[in-house]
Amino acid sequence: MSRAREFARTPARSKMITLLPLICRKLSCSLVLLATFGGLAQAPPPSLLQRARQAMDAKHYAEAETLYRGALAQAPDSPALLTDLGLSLQMQGHAADAMRYYSLALKHGYVAETHALLAEEKCWMGEFESARPMLGKIFREELHNLRVVSAVAPCYLEIDEPVESAIVYESLLKSKDYPADLALVQLAKSYIRSGQFFVGKLSSASGSEPFLAALRQAAKGGTPGARSAFPQAARISPYFKPDLDWDRAVGLWRQHPQDTALLYLLSVLSGEQGMQQIQSCEQQFSASPYLAEFYADMLADQGHGEEAIAQYEQLERDHPDLSELHYNLGLLHEKREEWAAGAAAFERQLDAYPGDERAAAHLSRCMLQMEQYAQVRQFLSPQMKSDHPPQWASLNLAEAELKLGDSQTAIKILSAAESQPNPDKLVHYRLMQLYSMSGRSEDAKREYALFQAAREK
Repeated sequence: MSRAREFARTPARSKMITLLPLICRKLSCSLVLLATFGGLAQAPPPSLLQRARQAMDAKHYAEAETLYRGALAQAPDSPALLTDLGLSLQMQGHAADAMRYYSLALKHGYVAETHALLAEEKCWMGEFESARPMLGKIFREELHNLRVVSAVAPCYLEIDEPVESAIVYESLLKSKDYPADLALVQLAKSYIRSGQFFVGKLSSASGSEPFLAALRQAAKGGTPGARSAFPQAARISPYFKPDLDWDRAVGLWRQHPQDTALLYLLSVLSGEQGMQQIQSCEQQFSASPYLAEFYADMLADQGHGEEAIAQYEQLERDHPDLSELHYNLGLLHEKREEWAAGAAAFERQLDAYPGDERAAAHLSRCMLQMEQYAQVRQFLSPQMKSDHPPQWASLNLAEAELKLGDSQTAIKILSAAESQPNPDKLVHYRLMQLYSMSGRSEDAKREYALFQAAREK
Protein backbone atom coordinates (compact mmCIF):
# COMPACT_ATOMS: atom_id res chain seq x y z
CA MET A 1 0.00 0.00 0.00
CA SER A 2 1.27 3.42 -0.91
CA ARG A 3 2.49 5.32 2.10
CA ALA A 4 1.01 2.80 4.58
CA ARG A 5 2.96 2.75 7.80
CA GLU A 6 1.80 -0.78 8.32
CA PHE A 7 3.53 -1.35 11.55
CA ALA A 8 4.53 2.05 12.70
CA ARG A 9 5.26 3.95 15.65
CA THR A 10 5.48 4.29 19.40
CA PRO A 11 8.02 6.21 21.44
CA ALA A 12 9.37 4.45 24.39
CA ARG A 13 11.94 6.45 26.31
CA SER A 14 13.05 5.25 29.72
CA LYS A 15 15.84 7.37 31.18
CA MET A 16 17.29 7.31 27.66
CA ILE A 17 15.64 6.67 24.33
CA THR A 18 15.16 2.94 23.94
CA LEU A 19 12.78 3.02 21.01
CA LEU A 20 11.90 6.23 19.22
CA PRO A 21 8.41 7.34 18.18
CA LEU A 22 8.15 4.82 15.39
CA ILE A 23 7.02 2.04 17.70
CA CYS A 24 4.95 3.97 20.22
CA ARG A 25 2.29 5.12 17.82
CA LYS A 26 1.50 1.47 17.32
CA LEU A 27 2.07 -0.16 20.69
CA SER A 28 1.05 0.85 24.19
CA CYS A 29 4.06 1.96 26.19
CA SER A 30 5.18 4.60 28.63
CA LEU A 31 7.31 7.53 27.62
CA VAL A 32 9.64 9.15 30.09
CA LEU A 33 11.31 12.00 28.30
CA LEU A 34 14.63 12.92 29.80
CA ALA A 35 17.11 15.10 27.99
CA THR A 36 19.65 12.88 26.27
CA PHE A 37 21.18 15.33 23.88
CA GLY A 38 23.22 17.65 26.10
CA GLY A 39 23.24 21.39 25.80
CA LEU A 40 21.17 22.02 28.95
CA ALA A 41 23.72 24.04 30.87
CA GLN A 42 21.44 27.08 30.53
CA ALA A 43 18.25 25.08 30.99
CA PRO A 44 15.32 26.34 33.06
CA PRO A 45 14.60 25.14 36.61
CA PRO A 46 14.43 21.35 36.91
CA SER A 47 10.86 21.48 38.20
CA LEU A 48 9.61 22.80 34.86
CA LEU A 49 11.37 20.05 32.94
CA GLN A 50 10.18 17.43 35.40
CA ARG A 51 6.59 18.55 34.92
CA ALA A 52 7.04 18.36 31.15
CA ARG A 53 8.49 14.88 31.40
CA GLN A 54 5.70 13.78 33.68
CA ALA A 55 3.17 15.10 31.18
CA MET A 56 4.87 13.17 28.40
CA ASP A 57 4.92 10.02 30.54
CA ALA A 58 1.18 10.44 31.12
CA LYS A 59 0.67 11.02 27.37
CA HIS A 60 -0.61 14.54 28.04
CA TYR A 61 1.23 15.83 25.03
CA ALA A 62 -0.53 19.20 24.71
CA GLU A 63 0.31 19.99 28.34
CA ALA A 64 3.91 18.92 27.74
CA GLU A 65 4.06 21.18 24.70
CA THR A 66 2.99 24.17 26.80
CA LEU A 67 5.58 23.38 29.46
CA TYR A 68 8.36 22.89 26.94
CA ARG A 69 7.49 26.18 25.27
CA GLY A 70 7.86 27.83 28.66
CA ALA A 71 11.19 26.15 29.20
CA LEU A 72 12.35 27.10 25.72
CA ALA A 73 11.55 30.76 26.40
CA GLN A 74 14.22 30.63 29.10
CA ALA A 75 16.75 28.70 27.00
CA PRO A 76 15.87 29.36 23.34
CA ASP A 77 19.11 27.90 21.98
CA SER A 78 18.88 24.53 23.74
CA PRO A 79 18.90 21.76 21.11
CA ALA A 80 17.57 19.33 23.71
CA LEU A 81 14.53 21.49 24.45
CA LEU A 82 13.93 22.12 20.75
CA THR A 83 13.96 18.37 20.20
CA ASP A 84 11.73 17.65 23.17
CA LEU A 85 9.23 20.28 22.06
CA GLY A 86 9.29 18.75 18.60
CA LEU A 87 8.56 15.34 20.09
CA SER A 88 5.58 16.66 22.06
CA LEU A 89 4.23 18.13 18.83
CA GLN A 90 4.95 14.94 16.90
CA MET A 91 2.99 12.89 19.39
CA GLN A 92 0.00 15.16 18.79
CA GLY A 93 0.30 14.61 15.04
CA HIS A 94 1.56 18.13 14.30
CA ALA A 95 4.13 16.99 11.78
CA ALA A 96 4.96 20.35 10.17
CA ASP A 97 5.68 22.05 13.50
CA ALA A 98 7.57 19.02 14.81
CA MET A 99 9.83 18.99 11.76
CA ARG A 100 10.47 22.71 12.16
CA TYR A 101 11.74 22.30 15.73
CA TYR A 102 13.83 19.25 14.87
CA SER A 103 15.42 21.24 12.06
CA LEU A 104 16.13 24.14 14.43
CA ALA A 105 17.74 21.72 16.89
CA LEU A 106 19.97 20.25 14.20
CA LYS A 107 21.24 23.71 13.27
CA HIS A 108 23.09 23.64 16.59
CA GLY A 109 24.89 20.45 15.60
CA TYR A 110 24.25 16.92 14.43
CA VAL A 111 22.62 14.59 16.96
CA ALA A 112 21.74 11.15 15.63
CA GLU A 113 18.49 10.86 17.61
CA THR A 114 17.16 14.23 16.44
CA HIS A 115 18.24 13.47 12.89
CA ALA A 116 16.30 10.21 13.05
CA LEU A 117 13.18 11.89 14.45
CA LEU A 118 13.22 14.40 11.59
CA ALA A 119 13.82 11.71 8.96
CA GLU A 120 11.02 9.61 10.44
CA GLU A 121 8.56 12.47 10.36
CA LYS A 122 9.46 13.37 6.77
CA CYS A 123 8.86 9.76 5.80
CA TRP A 124 5.66 9.72 7.87
CA MET A 125 4.36 12.68 5.86
CA GLY A 126 5.46 11.27 2.50
CA GLU A 127 8.41 13.63 1.94
CA PHE A 128 10.47 10.74 0.65
CA GLU A 129 12.97 12.61 -1.50
CA SER A 130 14.13 14.85 1.33
CA ALA A 131 14.12 11.89 3.72
CA ARG A 132 16.22 9.68 1.42
CA PRO A 133 19.69 11.20 2.07
CA MET A 134 18.94 11.36 5.80
CA LEU A 135 18.05 7.68 5.83
CA GLY A 136 21.19 6.89 3.87
CA LYS A 137 23.30 8.63 6.50
CA ILE A 138 21.59 6.69 9.29
CA PHE A 139 22.16 3.40 7.46
CA ARG A 140 25.85 4.16 6.88
CA GLU A 141 26.66 5.60 10.30
CA GLU A 142 24.07 4.40 12.83
CA LEU A 143 23.18 0.87 11.77
CA HIS A 144 24.23 -0.58 15.12
CA ASN A 145 22.53 2.17 17.13
CA LEU A 146 19.22 0.36 17.53
CA ARG A 147 17.45 3.19 19.33
CA VAL A 148 18.09 5.37 16.27
CA VAL A 149 17.45 2.70 13.63
CA SER A 150 14.17 1.66 15.26
CA ALA A 151 12.77 5.14 14.65
CA VAL A 152 13.21 4.99 10.90
CA ALA A 153 13.08 1.26 10.15
CA PRO A 154 9.81 1.29 8.12
CA CYS A 155 11.06 4.19 6.03
CA TYR A 156 13.46 2.06 3.98
CA LEU A 157 10.57 0.18 2.38
CA GLU A 158 8.78 3.48 1.85
CA ILE A 159 11.68 4.82 -0.22
CA ASP A 160 12.07 1.52 -2.10
CA GLU A 161 15.28 0.37 -0.43
CA PRO A 162 14.29 -3.22 0.46
CA VAL A 163 17.83 -4.54 0.83
CA GLU A 164 18.66 -1.90 3.44
CA SER A 165 15.29 -2.59 5.07
CA ALA A 166 16.10 -6.29 5.45
CA ILE A 167 19.47 -5.51 7.00
CA VAL A 168 17.85 -3.08 9.45
CA TYR A 169 15.19 -5.56 10.54
CA GLU A 170 17.73 -8.34 10.90
CA SER A 171 19.38 -6.10 13.50
CA LEU A 172 16.11 -5.25 15.21
CA LEU A 173 15.09 -8.89 15.38
CA LYS A 174 18.05 -9.43 17.71
CA SER A 175 16.90 -6.68 20.06
CA LYS A 176 14.86 -7.60 23.14
CA ASP A 177 13.35 -4.11 23.12
CA TYR A 178 11.74 -4.44 19.68
CA PRO A 179 8.54 -6.53 19.28
CA ALA A 180 9.61 -9.82 17.73
CA ASP A 181 6.41 -10.40 15.74
CA LEU A 182 6.66 -6.89 14.29
CA ALA A 183 10.30 -7.47 13.34
CA LEU A 184 9.55 -10.85 11.73
CA VAL A 185 6.69 -9.52 9.62
CA GLN A 186 8.61 -6.46 8.52
CA LEU A 187 11.67 -8.61 7.79
CA ALA A 188 9.52 -10.91 5.66
CA LYS A 189 8.16 -7.95 3.73
CA SER A 190 11.69 -6.66 3.23
CA TYR A 191 12.89 -9.98 1.83
CA ILE A 192 9.86 -10.27 -0.44
CA ARG A 193 10.43 -6.78 -1.80
CA SER A 194 14.17 -7.56 -2.14
CA GLY A 195 13.25 -10.59 -4.23
CA GLN A 196 11.15 -8.40 -6.51
CA PHE A 197 14.03 -5.94 -6.73
CA PHE A 198 16.58 -8.59 -7.72
CA VAL A 199 14.22 -10.24 -10.22
CA GLY A 200 13.82 -6.84 -11.84
CA LYS A 201 17.58 -6.47 -12.09
CA LEU A 202 17.90 -10.04 -13.37
CA SER A 203 15.32 -9.46 -16.11
CA SER A 204 17.57 -6.91 -17.78
CA ALA A 205 20.84 -8.76 -17.18
CA SER A 206 22.78 -10.53 -19.92
CA GLY A 207 22.15 -14.27 -20.25
CA SER A 208 19.38 -14.30 -17.65
CA GLU A 209 16.73 -16.38 -19.48
CA PRO A 210 17.62 -19.79 -17.97
CA PHE A 211 17.48 -18.30 -14.49
CA LEU A 212 14.22 -16.48 -15.13
CA ALA A 213 12.79 -19.75 -16.44
CA ALA A 214 13.78 -21.48 -13.19
CA LEU A 215 12.04 -18.75 -11.20
CA ARG A 216 8.90 -19.03 -13.33
CA GLN A 217 8.90 -22.77 -12.74
CA ALA A 218 9.25 -22.17 -9.02
CA ALA A 219 6.12 -20.04 -9.05
CA LYS A 220 4.27 -23.11 -10.28
CA GLY A 221 6.04 -25.89 -8.42
CA GLY A 222 7.51 -24.42 -5.22
CA THR A 223 10.82 -23.09 -3.96
CA PRO A 224 13.07 -26.08 -4.85
CA GLY A 225 12.42 -25.37 -8.52
CA ALA A 226 13.95 -21.96 -8.10
CA ARG A 227 17.33 -23.58 -7.43
CA SER A 228 17.26 -25.78 -10.51
CA ALA A 229 19.62 -23.48 -12.45
CA PHE A 230 22.27 -23.36 -9.71
CA PRO A 231 24.72 -25.58 -11.64
CA GLN A 232 24.54 -23.27 -14.65
CA ALA A 233 25.02 -20.22 -12.43
CA ALA A 234 28.14 -21.78 -10.92
CA ARG A 235 29.59 -22.28 -14.42
CA ILE A 236 29.23 -18.64 -15.50
CA SER A 237 30.31 -16.82 -12.34
CA PRO A 238 33.39 -17.17 -10.12
CA TYR A 239 31.46 -15.47 -7.31
CA PHE A 240 28.47 -17.80 -7.23
CA LYS A 241 28.42 -20.41 -4.47
CA PRO A 242 25.25 -22.36 -3.67
CA ASP A 243 25.95 -22.26 0.07
CA LEU A 244 26.19 -18.48 0.33
CA ASP A 245 23.77 -16.97 2.81
CA TRP A 246 21.81 -13.82 2.00
CA ASP A 247 24.11 -11.38 3.79
CA ARG A 248 27.27 -12.67 2.11
CA ALA A 249 25.55 -12.77 -1.27
CA VAL A 250 24.49 -9.13 -0.85
CA GLY A 251 28.07 -8.21 0.02
CA LEU A 252 29.33 -9.85 -3.19
CA TRP A 253 26.56 -8.28 -5.25
CA ARG A 254 27.54 -4.80 -4.03
CA GLN A 255 31.04 -5.49 -5.38
CA HIS A 256 29.75 -7.04 -8.63
CA PRO A 257 26.30 -5.52 -9.29
CA GLN A 258 26.12 -6.74 -12.90
CA ASP A 259 26.85 -10.39 -12.11
CA THR A 260 23.87 -12.31 -13.50
CA ALA A 261 24.42 -15.40 -11.35
CA LEU A 262 24.50 -13.34 -8.14
CA LEU A 263 21.27 -11.59 -9.13
CA TYR A 264 19.68 -14.98 -9.67
CA LEU A 265 21.01 -16.29 -6.34
CA LEU A 266 19.67 -13.26 -4.46
CA SER A 267 16.29 -13.59 -6.18
CA VAL A 268 16.07 -17.14 -4.85
CA LEU A 269 17.44 -16.44 -1.37
CA SER A 270 15.21 -13.42 -0.87
CA GLY A 271 12.09 -15.41 -1.68
CA GLU A 272 13.14 -18.25 0.59
CA GLN A 273 13.95 -15.91 3.45
CA GLY A 274 10.62 -14.13 3.11
CA MET A 275 8.76 -17.43 3.45
CA GLN A 276 10.90 -18.52 6.39
CA GLN A 277 10.23 -15.33 8.38
CA ILE A 278 6.47 -15.65 7.89
CA GLN A 279 6.56 -19.30 8.88
CA SER A 280 8.56 -18.40 11.98
CA CYS A 281 6.04 -15.72 12.89
CA GLU A 282 3.15 -18.14 12.38
CA GLN A 283 4.81 -20.68 14.68
CA GLN A 284 5.69 -18.21 17.43
CA PHE A 285 2.96 -15.56 17.15
CA SER A 286 -0.02 -17.03 15.36
CA ALA A 287 -2.37 -14.45 16.91
CA SER A 288 -0.20 -11.46 15.99
CA PRO A 289 -2.25 -8.58 14.54
CA TYR A 290 0.80 -7.62 12.48
CA LEU A 291 0.68 -11.02 10.84
CA ALA A 292 -3.05 -10.66 10.20
CA GLU A 293 -2.45 -7.24 8.67
CA PHE A 294 0.27 -8.71 6.47
CA TYR A 295 -2.19 -11.26 5.12
CA ALA A 296 -4.77 -8.51 4.53
CA ASP A 297 -2.20 -6.56 2.53
CA MET A 298 -1.31 -9.69 0.55
CA LEU A 299 -4.99 -10.16 -0.32
CA ALA A 300 -5.16 -6.56 -1.50
CA ASP A 301 -2.00 -6.92 -3.60
CA GLN A 302 -3.44 -10.06 -5.23
CA GLY A 303 -6.59 -8.19 -6.22
CA HIS A 304 -8.85 -9.59 -3.50
CA GLY A 305 -9.92 -6.19 -2.27
CA GLU A 306 -13.20 -7.20 -0.68
CA GLU A 307 -11.54 -9.93 1.36
CA ALA A 308 -8.77 -7.54 2.40
CA ILE A 309 -11.32 -4.97 3.54
CA ALA A 310 -13.20 -7.63 5.52
CA GLN A 311 -9.93 -8.64 7.21
CA TYR A 312 -9.15 -5.04 8.12
CA GLU A 313 -12.64 -4.53 9.51
CA GLN A 314 -12.22 -7.66 11.64
CA LEU A 315 -8.89 -6.31 12.88
CA GLU A 316 -10.60 -3.05 13.82
CA ARG A 317 -13.01 -5.03 15.98
CA ASP A 318 -10.40 -7.35 17.49
CA HIS A 319 -7.57 -4.84 18.02
CA PRO A 320 -9.02 -1.35 18.48
CA ASP A 321 -5.83 -0.37 20.33
CA LEU A 322 -3.76 -0.51 17.13
CA SER A 323 -3.55 3.03 15.92
CA GLU A 324 -2.98 2.41 12.22
CA LEU A 325 -5.89 0.20 11.26
CA HIS A 326 -8.42 2.93 10.38
CA TYR A 327 -5.72 4.73 8.43
CA ASN A 328 -4.58 1.65 6.51
CA LEU A 329 -8.17 0.69 5.72
CA GLY A 330 -8.66 4.20 4.37
CA LEU A 331 -5.62 3.76 2.14
CA LEU A 332 -7.05 0.53 0.80
CA HIS A 333 -10.36 2.21 -0.04
CA GLU A 334 -8.45 5.07 -1.64
CA LYS A 335 -6.51 2.65 -3.84
CA ARG A 336 -9.84 1.22 -4.99
CA GLU A 337 -11.15 4.78 -5.61
CA GLU A 338 -13.85 4.23 -3.00
CA TRP A 339 -13.68 7.83 -1.88
CA ALA A 340 -16.65 7.89 0.52
CA ALA A 341 -15.54 4.71 2.31
CA GLY A 342 -11.97 6.02 2.45
CA ALA A 343 -13.14 9.32 3.90
CA ALA A 344 -15.15 7.47 6.55
CA ALA A 345 -12.09 5.44 7.58
CA PHE A 346 -9.90 8.54 7.80
CA GLU A 347 -12.59 10.27 9.86
CA ARG A 348 -12.51 7.34 12.30
CA GLN A 349 -8.75 7.71 12.49
CA LEU A 350 -9.14 11.40 13.29
CA ASP A 351 -11.79 10.67 15.90
CA ALA A 352 -9.29 8.43 17.66
CA TYR A 353 -6.21 10.61 16.95
CA PRO A 354 -7.37 14.19 16.26
CA GLY A 355 -3.90 15.47 15.44
CA ASP A 356 -3.03 12.84 12.81
CA GLU A 357 -2.02 15.01 9.85
CA ARG A 358 -1.67 12.05 7.50
CA ALA A 359 -5.29 11.11 8.02
CA ALA A 360 -6.32 14.75 7.60
CA ALA A 361 -4.34 14.98 4.37
CA HIS A 362 -5.95 11.86 2.91
CA LEU A 363 -9.40 12.86 4.10
CA SER A 364 -9.09 16.21 2.31
CA ARG A 365 -7.98 14.39 -0.86
CA CYS A 366 -11.00 12.10 -0.68
CA MET A 367 -13.20 15.15 -0.25
CA LEU A 368 -11.63 16.75 -3.32
CA GLN A 369 -12.31 13.60 -5.31
CA MET A 370 -15.95 13.78 -4.18
CA GLU A 371 -16.03 17.46 -5.28
CA GLN A 372 -16.79 18.63 -1.75
CA TYR A 373 -14.84 21.83 -2.25
CA ALA A 374 -16.65 24.01 0.29
CA GLN A 375 -16.24 21.27 2.91
CA VAL A 376 -12.51 21.10 2.13
CA ARG A 377 -12.24 24.84 2.73
CA GLN A 378 -13.98 24.50 6.09
CA PHE A 379 -12.03 21.40 7.08
CA LEU A 380 -8.61 22.88 6.30
CA SER A 381 -9.11 26.35 7.74
CA PRO A 382 -7.77 25.33 11.21
CA GLN A 383 -4.61 23.93 9.60
CA MET A 384 -3.97 27.26 7.89
CA LYS A 385 -3.98 29.19 11.17
CA SER A 386 -0.57 27.80 12.07
CA ASP A 387 2.51 29.97 11.60
CA HIS A 388 3.81 27.19 9.39
CA PRO A 389 0.85 25.50 7.68
CA PRO A 390 1.56 22.02 6.29
CA GLN A 391 2.28 22.17 2.58
CA TRP A 392 -0.23 19.41 1.84
CA ALA A 393 -2.93 21.62 3.40
CA SER A 394 -1.89 24.59 1.27
CA LEU A 395 -1.91 22.50 -1.90
CA ASN A 396 -5.29 20.91 -1.20
CA LEU A 397 -6.93 24.14 -0.07
CA ALA A 398 -5.61 25.96 -3.14
CA GLU A 399 -7.14 23.27 -5.34
CA ALA A 400 -10.47 23.64 -3.57
CA GLU A 401 -10.39 27.44 -3.95
CA LEU A 402 -9.64 27.09 -7.65
CA LYS A 403 -12.56 24.70 -8.09
CA LEU A 404 -14.75 27.20 -6.27
CA GLY A 405 -13.72 29.84 -8.81
CA ASP A 406 -11.34 31.86 -6.64
CA SER A 407 -7.98 31.58 -8.40
CA GLN A 408 -6.60 34.67 -6.68
CA THR A 409 -7.07 33.15 -3.23
CA ALA A 410 -5.46 29.96 -4.53
CA ILE A 411 -2.45 32.03 -5.67
CA LYS A 412 -2.28 33.77 -2.29
CA ILE A 413 -2.29 30.43 -0.42
CA LEU A 414 0.45 28.93 -2.56
CA SER A 415 2.55 32.10 -2.50
CA ALA A 416 2.52 31.90 1.30
CA ALA A 417 3.55 28.24 1.09
CA GLU A 418 6.34 29.17 -1.29
CA SER A 419 7.76 31.58 1.29
CA GLN A 420 8.23 28.77 3.81
CA PRO A 421 11.57 26.93 4.02
CA ASN A 422 12.04 24.17 1.42
CA PRO A 423 8.74 24.48 -0.44
CA ASP A 424 7.54 21.39 -2.26
CA LYS A 425 8.17 21.47 -6.00
CA LEU A 426 4.43 20.98 -6.51
CA VAL A 427 3.90 24.43 -5.01
CA HIS A 428 5.95 25.93 -7.85
CA TYR A 429 4.19 23.77 -10.42
CA ARG A 430 0.70 24.72 -9.25
CA LEU A 431 1.64 28.39 -9.10
CA MET A 432 2.99 28.15 -12.64
CA GLN A 433 -0.37 26.78 -13.77
CA LEU A 434 -2.35 29.44 -11.90
CA TYR A 435 -0.22 32.28 -13.22
CA SER A 436 -0.60 30.93 -16.76
CA MET A 437 -4.38 30.77 -16.34
CA SER A 438 -4.37 34.35 -15.03
CA GLY A 439 -2.29 35.69 -17.92
CA ARG A 440 0.74 36.42 -15.74
CA SER A 441 3.31 34.94 -18.11
CA GLU A 442 6.43 36.32 -16.43
CA ASP A 443 5.38 34.95 -13.07
CA ALA A 444 4.60 31.62 -14.73
CA LYS A 445 8.09 31.53 -16.27
CA ARG A 446 9.66 32.24 -12.89
CA GLU A 447 7.72 29.43 -11.24
CA TYR A 448 8.65 27.05 -14.06
CA ALA A 449 12.33 27.81 -13.46
CA LEU A 450 11.90 27.24 -9.73
CA PHE A 451 10.06 23.99 -10.42
CA GLN A 452 12.83 22.72 -12.69
CA ALA A 453 15.49 23.69 -10.16
CA ALA A 454 13.61 21.84 -7.42
CA ARG A 455 13.35 18.74 -9.63
CA GLU A 456 17.10 18.70 -10.20
CA LYS A 457 18.01 18.81 -6.52
